[in-house]
Amino acid sequence: MARKTHRPDDILWTISTSDIETEQSISKDIVTLGALLDSKYPRKAMVKLFDEKLVHVNDHKATPHAAVTVGDEIWIAMAKEKIDYEPIAMDLDILYEDDDLLVLDKPAGLTVNSKDQVSLANGVAHYFKENGIKRKVRFLNRLDRDTTGCIVIAKSGLAQSLYQQQMDDNTFEKWYMAIVEGIVEDDEDSLVLPMERSADGIHYEVNPKGKETRTDYSVLCRHQSQPVDNSVNKSQKPVDITPKNVDINMDYVDKSTGTVDNSVYNLEGLPCTEVAVRLYTGKTHQIRVAFSHMGHPLVGDTLYGAKPTGKPFALRAMKVVFTHMRSGKRVSVEAK
Repeated sequence: MARKTHRPDDILWTISTSDIETEQSISKDIVTLGALLDSKYPRKAMVKLFDEKLVHVNDHKATPHAAVTVGDEIWIAMAKEKIDYEPIAMDLDILYEDDDLLVLDKPAGLTVNSKDQVSLANGVAHYFKENGIKRKVRFLNRLDRDTTGCIVIAKSGLAQSLYQQQMDDNTFEKWYMAIVEGIVEDDEDSLVLPMERSADGIHYEVNPKGKETRTDYSVLCRHQSQPVDNSVNKSQKPVDITPKNVDINMDYVDKSTGTVDNSVYNLEGLPCTEVAVRLYTGKTHQIRVAFSHMGHPLVGDTLYGAKPTGKPFALRAMKVVFTHMRSGKRVSVEAK
């Protein structure tokens, strides 16, 4: 619905000479508002905003066919929406927030948005209500019930479309840290595997008929109860490895010992490996399936063949990196 007043999260900008010159270099015709916005925002989201008469030029409602020039002021109003989950008070660990995104540190044991049970979506809905954010709750990534760390919520349809586009072209980076059973021999690798839901409807599996996934990893540290046997560890490198190509701060990883803390992992001295993982695609259980397929299930992940530990499986969404939709600057958000 059209409105006449600006709100803090609206998008306001003045068309520059470079904006016009860029478009004229492509078409050499009169520059239209639609063509200009196509170069900045996903068209699907903009179509909805035009339909709701929320796009203005010089404070007048405009269509995509409106001619624009240097100095014109563009105002994109964000639509007012009804919160689509029941608000339930919940302690939220906020890692980052701006007008378009909310990034939380999700705890273990809580689903993201499951039906008929209290989920993180209810807590976000309560936060939106308390802070006057009249929007739907839009999760940009999904984490399993027992996975912790960075969960990203878009505050508008436009933000959702733009950041989803970044995910699709891999400029929105998703980093994890996992602890897997056994000693992973290769220091780094890219696991490209086709995956789909298995016949039981619960597991996912590697299947030639499935959708291609990509999971990259670098070994951070190898833990074992005895000195490294280099006849097994073919890398011929020390036990503790700091990867050279992993863009993630892992200073908190304790590399002072080569043995597992059994009070935490309850593995009775069995070897395990800490890995940094970058997720390029977003298939359900992707990381869990990929490491189980290579013979190294996540510690505690009994669904995919790991030994029981009495604790949730060891997977944490450590970091997200994206290009800010308003400033164009790269932003890095990390869960400690």
